Amino acid sequence: MTTSVGRGGHGRAAAFRARTATAQLGRSQRNLNPASPVAVTSATDGLLGYRPALDGIRAVAVLAVIAYHFGYRWAPGGFLGVDMFFVLSGYLITSLLLAEHARTGRIALRQFWLRRARRLLPALFLMLIAVSVWIGLYAARFELPMRRDDLFWTLFYGSNWHLIQSGQDYFAQFASVSPLRHTWSLAIEEQFYFVWPLLVAGALWIVRKRPAALAAVCVVGICVSGVAMAVLFDPGDPSRAYYGTDTRMHQLMIGALLAVLMSRREVRARFRRATGVIAVLSAVALLAAFATVQDQGAAYYRGLSILVAVTTAALEWATELSPRSVVARVLAVRPVAWVGQISYGLYLWHWPVILAIASAPAPLASLPGATTGLNLTRLAVIFGVVVTSFYLVEQPIRRGRMPVIGDSARRFAVATAVATVVVAGTIITVTRVDEASAVETATVVRGVETSVLDCQEFSICLRHQGPAGAPVLAVVGDSLARSLDSAFASMSVEHGWTYVLEATDGCRATHLQAATSGGPGDNKLTLCYQRMPALQDQLVADWHPTLIVVVDLMDTLGMMDSAGHRHPGGDEANVALTEPATLDLLRRLTVSGAKVALLDLPPQLNSSCVKPSEMDAPQCRVLVESDPSYTRYTAMDGRVTSQVRGASVITVTSEVCPGGTCTPVVGGTLVRSDGLHFTAEGAMLVAPALYEQIVSTGAL
Repeated sequence: MTTSVGRGGHGRAAAFRARTATAQLGRSQRNLNPASPVAVTSATDGLLGYRPALDGIRAVAVLAVIAYHFGYRWAPGGFLGVDMFFVLSGYLITSLLLAEHARTGRIALRQFWLRRARRLLPALFLMLIAVSVWIGLYAARFELPMRRDDLFWTLFYGSNWHLIQSGQDYFAQFASVSPLRHTWSLAIEEQFYFVWPLLVAGALWIVRKRPAALAAVCVVGICVSGVAMAVLFDPGDPSRAYYGTDTRMHQLMIGALLAVLMSRREVRARFRRATGVIAVLSAVALLAAFATVQDQGAAYYRGLSILVAVTTAALEWATELSPRSVVARVLAVRPVAWVGQISYGLYLWHWPVILAIASAPAPLASLPGATTGLNLTRLAVIFGVVVTSFYLVEQPIRRGRMPVIGDSARRFAVATAVATVVVAGTIITVTRVDEASAVETATVVRGVETSVLDCQEFSICLRHQGPAGAPVLAVVGDSLARSLDSAFASMSVEHGWTYVLEATDGCRATHLQAATSGGPGDNKLTLCYQRMPALQDQLVADWHPTLIVVVDLMDTLGMMDSAGHRHPGGDEANVALTEPATLDLLRRLTVSGAKVALLDLPPQLNSSCVKPSEMDAPQCRVLVESDPSYTRYTAMDGRVTSQVRGASVITVTSEVCPGGTCTPVVGGTLVRSDGLHFTAEGAMLVAPALYEQIVSTGAL
């Protein structure tokens, strides 16, 4: 598809000039910065040469993100590197479109999208296949449906909306972290690449080729998006404001506005003298933001994100107009610019590698610093994978030098279709979970193979089938119950119990509605509210459990009362709301003679405490007796169990918080993956204590 805007002159000379310009444009685009479209300083002056300083900006951005994900305390604002990417993409894409329109009088959309596909898809396909195989080998069975959804949404560039829908908060805790959580930003960029060229072509046609009119479009977009981010920000769960395409568009539009302004010769000439000072000020401001901005602060959503984007645009503007300034020359240093050239791959691979590598080899493990050897190992693997992919796959395909595919658009399209099918097939194969209740899959717990069924949400899942007549252990709850699954499974295998699990992420065991993501209209929370009592009744009727263990995050989550009012987790109003609901739950579960045990949860640690740099921080050593929420709910558990025959309280607090102090690591083991949910190793650490207390109930 090609959108054209007439430019006058129909003679052979004009046609020849247009063809020549188009050919020059194509050659330039094939030989410029491989990480993104060429940096264009003037759409009216034509495409200029490669600008290494912009690659330097890209290098700073990706290294900031990696430092943030490494958990370094000196880079709490490293997540702002994504903001810089957005601004740079808006600037480069718009510059490229304006340059093409100025030279040829049209925007060849099909060729534009083809170039984007050649640049982005090969590395994405490789990463998805690698991550799929890793998930198939190492993910828990109950995780596979979630990870399958993550993979497919990433494949089709919709992962940001998937993360919003599934409630995977970028900063908050959840039971199992997705290795594709970082792809939300790639989805937004791809959505921009598809829609923005259409809008630019249409706007230029409507306003008769006057690029300045695009400035109004950009300003309106910036205002609408900035307001949307502020309005949709929820301190309890910022996912909607953080991941949304609409709430992020102002950063891309600020970059686009810069491109429009740079296309005006008089604008460039008027402010050129100030570029050196502005480059220094903006660079210092961005570095200060990396070192000081907190990832969950409300200020970011209420104006600071716009300020960061404007500062990034100022840095790009200054380095473009003064490529010999001190800042531009530092950014253009060859090693820095090279990191910027491979930054797409670095961003694509860094997060899965961080999750996959949890320990360093012996020679590096002895280096000073708790995580020095580990992060050096991760960096080596990241760069090794990225460099291999970049030079052996991405560059040959992008430059039309890959055997068979070559420079043919048709062969590339066929190869893309085939690759998509291969990736989809790999995803389906490695995450296959038989949903028929008669078909079993296998898992290994403490070296013993057990027969298990996949654990879907809103379902009752057989985790281990004991011999005929074996007592039945049932566990009901939410994502925390899932995180303790290996402990319950191991003791069931060892002692010959039948073990069934009824647990859905985010759902309360009591007939109350959680208020973590929104109000009563939240679809997932409404389903929880509607379905949980019936599922629990079905569990009791179908399995006749001997003991039911209730594992619920009720002391950490806000609740909705019948009037729709929110009550934060841990306060007195929340306890008053939860207590009668818990009492009703215990009575319903014990009506057929089953015994019930409430698991008394240890105090929660801040999610940042699992970062290696934070583990020894004072705020990551919490005294049990000083946690008011823990005290209130422990007292509540005692009151409700005393009123129900066959009900009791069990706890693992002494194992998680030895000596009355809760820390991230106990005996060399990271106990909780986010300060709340148990790691597989943490679950096995508390398994002996769980077993002793389960037996002490007299049920098993």
